[in-house]
Amino acid sequence: MNTKQLILKSTSTLAMCAAILTFTPNASASEKDTLNAADVKFVKTESAAGMSEVKIAELAVTKAERSDVKAFAETLVTDHTAVNAQLAALATKKGVEVSAVMSPAHAATVQKLEKATKADFDKDFLTIIISDHKKCISSFETASKDAKDNDLRIWVDKTIPALKSHLEKAEALNVKGLSAR
Repeated sequence: MNTKQLILKSTSTLAMCAAILTFTPNASASEKDTLNAADVKFVKTESAAGMSEVKIAELAVTKAERSDVKAFAETLVTDHTAVNAQLAALATKKGVEVSAVMSPAHAATVQKLEKATKADFDKDFLTIIISDHKKCISSFETASKDAKDNDLRIWVDKTIPALKSHLEKAEALNVKGLSAR
């Protein structure tokens, strides 16, 4: 494992540990700190999506051919690891258990990307990131309007600009890659 990979994995691990250690393991949420069913579904869905984004970006850090795509993947790892830690902390505070296991659909996406040829990897990675971020932004914008929990809504509103920035960067890199062919 090269130094960059080790640093990325260490940073990811430390961020998750910090989020976990912020809360006591046996703390139960009070009645006013619990989320309604729709908010719980959002937290669980976006937690799984965030975990997938980190795995996909970690793969791109090692497999991407273009240096600008690798740099973008590193940014995604850093940003999504931090956002995932924030969401995990919020979920814990609100008494929501999120899975540490990747969903079958997300695992299939990671496996598809692992099998991509060197020639196709960057294009496939960017296509997945663009699609995922469009879905994520739509989900977050809905949650911004519909979430009943104020803490969740504040976190969502704080996160949307970074997601939009990631989408814009991925689209620009994709256009750059298409024009280079």
